[in-house]
Amino acid sequence: MRKNFITIFSTLILLVGTLAIVFLPEIIKYGNNQTIEITIKDKYVKNGKSGDSSKYLVVDEDNNTYEVTDLFLKGKFNSTDLYNILEIGHTYRVETSGSRIRLLSMYPNINKVIKECEED
Repeated sequence: MRKNFITIFSTLILLVGTLAIVFLPEIIKYGNNQTIEITIKDKYVKNGKSGDSSKYLVVDEDNNTYEVTDLFLKGKFNSTDLYNILEIGHTYRVETSGSRIRLLSMYPNINKVIKECEED
């Protein structure tokens, strides 16, 4: 009886751990919503390994990196359009979600360009 309990408990812990590892990065992409102002310093496309998709990346003047990718649960499917709107040297007010997690190569995601800010 005790052996069965240990086997079931171990299997349950393994299952929960596996689900957390698989879904946690996806959950993180939707949290930490912010509206910020950034000035674009650079932008480029980071090609994925074979079979992986590429990422649109944007760097601001403070050397913070943001990605511009689609987010299914937010209904955001216009990443290419958003990426093309952003011009180097221009300042924008943008809505972002997610966090920078170096270990997982995750960046905050630009979800919406609210407006281009006027230059002083």
